Amino acid sequence: MPDEREIGRRVKDSIIGTIRGTGEITEAAVGTLSSAVQRTFKEVGAAGGSAADLAVGAVRGTIGAVGDVIGLSALTAASTVGTTAQAASAAAASVGNAAKAAVVGAVRGSSEAGIETLEAIGATSRSAVSEASAVGADITAAAVGAVEGAIEIAKDSAISAEDAASAAATGAIDAASEIGEAAAKRVQAAVGGTIQGVKVTAKSVVS
Repeated sequence: MPDEREIGRRVKDSIIGTIRGTGEITEAAVGTLSSAVQRTFKEVGAAGGSAADLAVGAVRGTIGAVGDVIGLSALTAASTVGTTAQAASAAAASVGNAAKAAVVGAVRGSSEAGIETLEAIGATSRSAVSEASAVGADITAAAVGAVEGAIEIAKDSAISAEDAASAAATGAIDAASEIGEAAAKRVQAAVGGTIQGVKVTAKSVVS
């Protein structure tokens, strides 16, 4: 029976070529990657296994692929302060877009498998931040990307954008809290306020 490690590997294999080809993940690539995640989720899910676990694995595979191809290599390849800043910005954007794509694809796949949408959003957003930390990527970018993905999901579901954003922000902050208080505060600040015109109110608050 497949588990989250199996789908993580399958997702990673399915998208890593695309990431290598472009060198970064742009907003334009989000749809392509999210479709790949959703397709792989269906393929692996058809063989059995917990949909919730598979969704988490799908997110880990996506973020892991970004970490392998872009991650810190973008920084180590830069030779000056200026190019280092540019590389860091590009890497953060790629992590954010990867998180968005991963959450959209995994949540749509898990929702089709019968998992409640808000539950899936919270779990996948939490995983996006945890995995970003594991590969040394920008956790705040991953958190914002997860919230953006949740808002995208709300457009074609019965839930409101505000509820979707809240679930994603809560999951992201919870994951950051496990990393440390400073990380939690950074993520809370990053997902607070308004994102894509939607007021984000997380249920988890770091004092």
